[in-house]
Order: sequence, then C-alpha cells, then structure tokens
Amino acid sequence: MKVLESRIVALMGVLALLFSEGFAQRPNVVLVITDDQGYSDVGFNGNPHLKTPVLDRFASEATVFEQFYACPVCSPTRASLMTGRSALKTGVIDTQEARSILKPSEVTIAEALKGAGYRTGMFGKWHLGDNAPARPIDQGFDYSLTHVGGMIGAPYSPLGRDNYFNAPLLENGIEREFEGYCVDAFTDAAVEFIAEAGEKPFFVYWAPNTPHHPLTVADSYADPYREAGLSEETARYYGMITNIDDNFGRIVDAVDRAGASENTLFVFVGDNGTSSLHKQEDLWESGLRGRKTYVYENGIRVPALIKLPGGKGNGKRLNEVGSVEDLMPTILDVCKVPYPEKVAFDGRSLLPLLDEGETDWPERTFYFQFHRGLEPERYRNIAVRNGHFKLVQAVGRGIEPYSLETAKFELYDLSADPLETKDLAGDRPEIVERLKERYDSWFDGVMESDFTSVRTWVGSERENPVVLSRQDWKGGGLFDGDNGVFSLDVKTAGYYRITCQWSELLKKTHPVTLKVGESVIENSILYAESQCRFEKVYLEKGPVSFEAWVEIEDEKNGFRFIEIEKL
Repeated sequence: MKVLESRIVALMGVLALLFSEGFAQRPNVVLVITDDQGYSDVGFNGNPHLKTPVLDRFASEATVFEQFYACPVCSPTRASLMTGRSALKTGVIDTQEARSILKPSEVTIAEALKGAGYRTGMFGKWHLGDNAPARPIDQGFDYSLTHVGGMIGAPYSPLGRDNYFNAPLLENGIEREFEGYCVDAFTDAAVEFIAEAGEKPFFVYWAPNTPHHPLTVADSYADPYREAGLSEETARYYGMITNIDDNFGRIVDAVDRAGASENTLFVFVGDNGTSSLHKQEDLWESGLRGRKTYVYENGIRVPALIKLPGGKGNGKRLNEVGSVEDLMPTILDVCKVPYPEKVAFDGRSLLPLLDEGETDWPERTFYFQFHRGLEPERYRNIAVRNGHFKLVQAVGRGIEPYSLETAKFELYDLSADPLETKDLAGDRPEIVERLKERYDSWFDGVMESDFTSVRTWVGSERENPVVLSRQDWKGGGLFDGDNGVFSLDVKTAGYYRITCQWSELLKKTHPVTLKVGESVIENSILYAESQCRFEKVYLEKGPVSFEAWVEIEDEKNGFRFIEIEKL
C-alpha cells in the first residue's frame, strides 16, 4: 500500500510539474511598432484632435510609459527592438547605403521565440534588409508580408505601383499583388495568421508603415479632421493614425476570437518622433522640441503601452524611463524563454516594473545618436540621459556638416524643464563633463563593433532571382541621377542573367555599363525602352563589388532596380 501511495505521490508531482508555469502554454505575443508616430500622436497622451478610441481604451487597461524612448529614425529603432541591443552595436546606423541591414549573426526576438516553439509572423515594415541573408524569413520569422525598403512611394518602389493602395508586397520575399490599402492588407494577413496558430503560441510582429509620408489614406479617415478645420496635411496624417487604431482593433478582436486574450502579451510603441516633413503648425506636439532625426525629446520620445497576460499589473502610468532596447528581454521574461547565449543585452527587462510595480528602480543612462554615413562619429547629433539630466549635442544631424570643432553641448533638467527650453550647460559644467565621460566610454565600446556592411547573397538556394534596389547601394542618394555600388556575395559560380530597370522610357539610345569587380561589360538601352538585359554574365564565387549605370548627358545614373538570376 505504501508503494502505491508513493507512486501516486510521485505521479502527482510529475503532473504538477507538467502544469507548472514552465510547462504550461507560453503567452502569445503581439508586438506593434508604428512608423513616424511620436509621443503626442495618440489620444491617450492628451492629443485633443486625434481619434484613437481603441488605443485609448487599451491604454486604460495596460501600462502606459510616460517616458519611453526610441532612436531618432526607424531602422536603428527596429534593430534595437529585434535584438535588445544598441542599434549602433548591431551596425544598423542609418536608413540607407546598406547601413540598415541587420547582420545574420544578430539573434532576433523572432529566433529566440521560434526556438521556444512559437509560430512567428511579421506584417508590415521591416527595413532591416530586403534580400538574403537579412529578410524576416532569414531572421526567425516563419511568415512575412512586407514592402521593399523603408517606405512605399520611394524612388526604389516598383514602377507605377508606388501608392499605398494596391501596392505590390513581398510575401516571404516574393512579390505579390494585393488589393486595397497596404495597412489593411498587412492586418488581413496578421488576422489570418492568428486564426491558424493552432496549438502553438504565436508571435505577431505587426509594423504598419504609417503614418510615414507620403500621406495617403482614404477620405473616410481624413474627412473628419478636414471638417474639424485642420490643414490638409494634418488631416491626412491623423487619418492614417485613426486607420492604425482601427486595424489594431481588428488584431485585438482576432486574438479574442482565438480565445487567447487572457494569455497574450501586447506591446505597442512608435519607432521615432513625429515626422520632420510636416510643415503645418496645427499638429499638436505637447510642446516638445524637435522632430524625427533630432535628439531632442520630440525626436526620440514615443507612445508606449504594455499589457501583461491575465491583466496583472495593468492599468497604470509609469514615469520610470524605458527604451526599445528593453523590449526583447522583457518579452522573453514574460514568456519564460531563456536569453540567447553569448548575447549581452543593452536593455533590461521591465517586468519588475510591470508585474510588481517595483519602486527601487535603478537610475539608468540612455544614449542616442543619428547621422548619415558609414560609421558613427564621436559627439555627432547625440544625446545622453542620466536620471533627470540630459546632455545634447545637436550639430551634425543627417548630412549637416559636422566636426568636433563645431560641436555645441547643451544640458537640460527634464524634471524641471521637460520642453528643453533652458540650457544649463554654462551653469553646470561638472554635469556636462560627467555625461560626456559616460558617452565617451559608451562610444569607445560601440566602435569595437564591426561596421562592415552585410553583403547581399546572389545565387543562393534561399533567393533566386535577387532584386537589388537603390535602398542598399553605397555612395549615392536614392534618386534618378544618383549612383552607387552594391556589395554582393556570390554563393554559386556560374552564368547569370542581369536585367537593369530604369525609371522611364528613354527618348533615345543610351550606353549602359555593368561593372563586376574590375570587369566592365558594355550594353545599351534603346530608344523608347526602359530596360537593359545582359543575357549571360559569368560570376565567380565569393565577395564582389557590383555597379551598373546608364549614361545620360555624360552623367552616371544608377538603375532603379537590378535583377540578378542564376541560370
């Protein structure tokens, strides 16, 4: 009898283990990041004009971060979001010139969750690489529906199909036609993905490419703001955000229909501050200074909501400072997924704040930097926040000329001056020096990183043909009249067909040059055509530089697209 009792006790122990938190169904994850939606661009942060009823209701049930930061522009933010690391350390320092491509050696949150049994899907703007080995399906996602590059309507968008309506999208890397508004299409796919998840926990990364320019949305969304007397530009911008709100509601409803609402973690953030392209003064910005690309508050402070599974710890607003770098460790902690080996997160888990409302939260230091170029430059357009003090050196933003001699340091006390109106640098030089020292130590660590650009794979089993766009060339802009060089890694030696696509029909015949390494091949685009094809080009295996241009009025003009197909 005692033997039987002991076996029963042992069996009960095993069952208890099986149904413990470690073995129970892990929480689902819905991670949302929007494009150019700053701190003030939601109703729940006080915008008096904007209608975001779903997000406002959700905010009342979630934890709202009053001080949550992203990078000044999108690709670096997305790299930090995917890795839990400083974007500069990942090599993603820009939005173009191959500096927005995430290295395959980085461990993404999708890879970590997939390894723990999750079904992973990505829907919307990726902007971390269009080709292997950097596409979403190369970085841990089972399914992806994205668009080319950083925006629809760019000088590298598909010809004649660069509108937010009926745009061609990339499904698992392959171009497909979709009807309707692009964000609606991304949401349709996400809703279907949730419905088909089955027994596996799901990870949905929903990243609408709005309200990024061009400001395009159905009149039904913009009209209420026009009728309220707002400018056309602001009406379209706010209409796009209301469309985001509606589509977020569709995802929440899909989770509810799947019976998963109580076991799903929701995270909602913006990728940077309000767009710097806005010209109208009727945009409500909470009085914050700057815009996207700036390191002042309105360039880096974003809306942020986190709703824990089961409702525990929800329904509060926090003043503790958080960052996109914190989201990967936070999500892994909530899902009880081990951190990847040999990965040193720069962020820290926010779960103690969310779950337990920890009051003894340590003082932290946050670093921000953005400018164009192939490597980071010391002090160029940077900010350092430690506690309530913030050091700013705003010279050198974008392509603005910069040298160490032109640097001008400013200091703000955000607890007393959240709008950054009173520069204290002259009054508190000791704090300026202390924050500069912290930045120097951090920057020295950043510069130990590898800033070699990721080479696009050609002739691999993962992707054939490969379509190159201006998004990832180096040395030039993005428009007709610009030219740049691609970095390729030819995986299989052999013959390739190379097709070069110009932006319009040419009015006369023009010479075309293809340069592969040091080899040069000549061809031409004929009158009334926009395409040139090299039918059989032999490529050696290994890394190589690649360039192609059409000569117009004695100027090199890089092509809009180049397709390279292994024969």
